[in-house]
Amino acid sequence: YSKVTETNYVTYGDEWIYAPDAVMMCPLFNGGVAQPMADLFSDELAAAITKHAPDGDMLTPEFRMWWKHMPDFRTVTPFECDAFDWGFVARDTYAGTLADGTVLELREWDYIWTNEDGHITRWDWFVDSRQWYPFLALIGLEPKGLTSQQYTVNFLREGGVGS
Repeated sequence: YSKVTETNYVTYGDEWIYAPDAVMMCPLFNGGVAQPMADLFSDELAAAITKHAPDGDMLTPEFRMWWKHMPDFRTVTPFECDAFDWGFVARDTYAGTLADGTVLELREWDYIWTNEDGHITRWDWFVDSRQWYPFLALIGLEPKGLTSQQYTVNFLREGGVGS
């Protein structure tokens, strides 16, 4: 994420591997319930991937979506990461400027648990709803009842191939 403005491409790298039973949780998606990664995949998401991310790039379209509204959207703080015996914590801040000069900023905290093989078993991520809701309003999504699948399909449609 930190080099996306230079490369126009986002990747976690080959080391980013999910365990078969990995779960993800954000209090602002899916009612705050941890979801098995396998359950986050749906027919609608599969169709959006086929149409808007045929190369499998599921990360860059999210940035492209934000760039439509904030051409300077990027990480604005140095990437912070602390390793622990259970996994790691990462923190970064994203920001961009709207056409009217308003700056939207979003601070994110990620807590990522790994197993003995270094594979991700759980990913909990947190953002402040007071910062996040203006981002959702910008792309026309209602926070109440929002699922991670709906958000992902939206950014694929808005920032993927053919958008």
